[in-house]
Amino acid sequence: MVMLAGEAGIGKTRTAQELAAHAAGEGAAVLWGRCPEESGAPPYWPWVQVIRAALQDANPDFLAELGASAGDLADLVPEVRDRVPGLERSAPLGDPAEARFRMFESIRQFLASLSRHRTLVVVFDNLHWADAPSLRLLEFLVPELADSRILVVGTYRATELSRRHPLSNALGALARTSHFARVNLAGLSAEEVQVFIAAAGTTVPAGLATTLHDQTEGNPLFLREIVRFLEQRGALAAGSDGAEAVSPSAIRIPEGVTEVIGRRLNLLSAGCNEVLALASVIGRDFTWEVLTRAASPLSEDMLLEALDEAVAAHVVEETAPERYRFTHNLIRVTLYDELRIARRRQSHRAVGNAIEAVHRADLDPFLPELARHFQAAGGEREAEKAIDYAVRAGRRADALLAFEDAVQFFQTALDAIEQHAEPDEAARCRLLFLLGEAQRKQSNDFSEALTTLAEAAKTASGLGLEDVLAQTALSYEETAWRSGISCDPAPVQLLEQALREVPQTNPVLRARLTGALGRALLYGGAEAEARVQVARSIEMARKVGDPAVLASNIDHLFDFSWGPESTEELLGYTSDMVAGAERSGDPLLVHLAHARRMILYLELGDMQAVAADLDALTKADARIRQRTYSITLRGYHLMMLLLRGEFAAAERLILEVMALLRGGLGVHEDQMSMQIFTLRREQGRLAGLQPVVSAFLRQHTSASAWRPGLMLIYLEIGQREEARKEYEQLVCDFPAMPRDGRWHYSLVYLTEVCVALADAARAPMLYQLLLPYAGRTIVLGTAIACCGSADRYLGLLASTMGRWPDAQRHFEAALAMNERIGARVALANTQYDYAALLLARGESGDRERAAALLKASLESAREIGMRALEERTAARLNELGPAPSSATADDDLTGREADVLRLIAIGRSNADIATVLSISLNTVATHVRNILAKTGCANRTEAAAYAMRRGLAPH
Repeated sequence: MVMLAGEAGIGKTRTAQELAAHAAGEGAAVLWGRCPEESGAPPYWPWVQVIRAALQDANPDFLAELGASAGDLADLVPEVRDRVPGLERSAPLGDPAEARFRMFESIRQFLASLSRHRTLVVVFDNLHWADAPSLRLLEFLVPELADSRILVVGTYRATELSRRHPLSNALGALARTSHFARVNLAGLSAEEVQVFIAAAGTTVPAGLATTLHDQTEGNPLFLREIVRFLEQRGALAAGSDGAEAVSPSAIRIPEGVTEVIGRRLNLLSAGCNEVLALASVIGRDFTWEVLTRAASPLSEDMLLEALDEAVAAHVVEETAPERYRFTHNLIRVTLYDELRIARRRQSHRAVGNAIEAVHRADLDPFLPELARHFQAAGGEREAEKAIDYAVRAGRRADALLAFEDAVQFFQTALDAIEQHAEPDEAARCRLLFLLGEAQRKQSNDFSEALTTLAEAAKTASGLGLEDVLAQTALSYEETAWRSGISCDPAPVQLLEQALREVPQTNPVLRARLTGALGRALLYGGAEAEARVQVARSIEMARKVGDPAVLASNIDHLFDFSWGPESTEELLGYTSDMVAGAERSGDPLLVHLAHARRMILYLELGDMQAVAADLDALTKADARIRQRTYSITLRGYHLMMLLLRGEFAAAERLILEVMALLRGGLGVHEDQMSMQIFTLRREQGRLAGLQPVVSAFLRQHTSASAWRPGLMLIYLEIGQREEARKEYEQLVCDFPAMPRDGRWHYSLVYLTEVCVALADAARAPMLYQLLLPYAGRTIVLGTAIACCGSADRYLGLLASTMGRWPDAQRHFEAALAMNERIGARVALANTQYDYAALLLARGESGDRERAAALLKASLESAREIGMRALEERTAARLNELGPAPSSATADDDLTGREADVLRLIAIGRSNADIATVLSISLNTVATHVRNILAKTGCANRTEAAAYAMRRGLAPH
């Protein structure tokens, strides 16, 4: 990205043109996006021009390869649908930031894909006039250029910028990119002025060239206009040997570029100036068709004669058949500024009527232009038109995710309404609602949006507009919830008022209001009443039969804290939520519903159902195509990889997610950090994190979510006293800790540290808190990680309390569940923990069973890459020493039964044995029954101990 900066006329555009010509000669594709000074351009206008230019070289096959991304392009540039028949529209997204990201990403993919076939040079001219959405898109694109064959060139007038100018903010963001450069263009030197004039085909005396340099400070535009003015005046009439010697003092040189342009225009005919003045109202670019309609009753011959004169004087150039352009915008501005007010208004009215007539079949792209012209026309009828076109332009900008433009259009319409002697209060109220929504979307400026929405609600209530009041109340609550405002009575008050005023004949709207009221009450601190309202909203939604409202209202349930005793009940609700979401066809609701249900299935250990929901989430993600949801889905897959011990695949997925996290996504970064922490811990690599985490906690006192992890880091690096300090602080506060996202992992980490510190006094409290999860898995946060069976942690606490039978029961349950759900990491840890219990208890057969468990744990740790567990397990096995030798079993075991017994001894399940020995599960079950009968063992544990005693288990 290279920015060319300088004053008007310094040569920014010409420099970019020279570069573009050179690039095209080298085989690059050059795409131009020009930013007009007039306020009537459609949203993203420079990007629309770039995409349209790119489409000329893109074949339909290439566009089809873009898949759903082409649908986003088509929303901005409708011609894409003509190139790709049958193209489906992109699924709508409720979150404006997510929707805009998806569109921006689709444009990035489009350009990146083009650049793989051919180098691209994208030129944005006059960025100081660019609309804010276009600049936001530029900020998004530039950081992604490093790995693509794309050069972006921008030009802007540095003199036009202030600290609050949108481009100033964009430049600040772009300057932080390593591949960004800025070139400030200065005026020509005295020698260069003479060369410049000569290159234009004119020769002037050296003294005059010096005078011109001093007067213009080397500005090429000023120079060119002065030389042309002098030529038109005949002051540089050429003789046989070139220009006559003219005394510089004999020529009055205009003092500014505007004056010289004005004096040049004065040399044109009156008819030409009249036509050019009208064209200046249209804009720098204008078409023959609009000009002829607006210029009525002037004849076409008169117009053609005027345009020919202007082209010959280099004031206007023909860019395409029947399309014209002022050679510099300063010429257009000079003409426009000279118009008297009455003539200016009349011209704007004529141009507006002409645009309506010419583009009657499709006015959408011209709505901003029409709003500008009729607003400037000034008449009462024209003012009504201006308001209508501004509102329509705002709605279109909102649909195109150009929220900044939408705010401007709605504010323009609102200002126009308020200027009326008797303003339409109902229209004003509806505009306030639209403006508040657009303010929330443009940059998450919630405070300004809440102020506007509050005014809209007050006005709607006074006018009896219950529909506007209800929509405003819903928007206000949504905005307050997203902004994290708590204990604010306004959302509850507005929703209750709306429920009083919305009639019973609109049950769908009342169901939505009731669901939102439940959430508002919850975040306002009234949890009991909130539960009543949410339950009521769900029943209301069931009665009206609206699937989307039902799914949304059920989702409010998950804002509350729930214990494991409610899992089955919530599972029933999520099944209804999934059904409602799928009937609604809303992919966002589908994604949310399956995610909610997947987490509940994961807690119950139903991995087949978990896999089905993950598959549904993948299909929904393909429709949504939005970074937030893609990262969320990858987070679920990463959690499953960590659970199964597929660390290499997890590392690759982490890199993929980190690439998607460019620019930061708040909570997703926190979740990714927790998943990396989980991985590094199992890999025995926590030591390197301790200085970083400690420093982070010192600098961020609110980062208490990391304190539980810091305890484990201290334990891993042998700083037990530091771990104890953190533990003592957290364990004392834990009973009062809210059951929020960090409660589960705080409980799990506290349990591990409690056991490591042998804190028998606190173990009973933690045991009681964990006991309801017996037979379940422990899921951290929104499926950031799954710790496997909760019984493992119950077994650890029971061991710490010396309750051996309870500990053994929990460890057996944990082994069975972890094996069943494929939780290899949790299984390997459970095998180690169970072995530690057996060695501590020391009953008959415990030593042999412990050795078998440790060997199984060690084997898994080595296969998976669990370095920390591998070291602990190897150390324990070394402490045990060699197992006592014994004669080969003399029981009547077949060779295959002996093979099965060896696998039982190292903790393999029937499914594992079937896989290893390539036999069916039924055959394995038969062998196990025979082994138990022949050896006299009551269960698999005794059979494993028997194998160790008889020397059948591997050492």
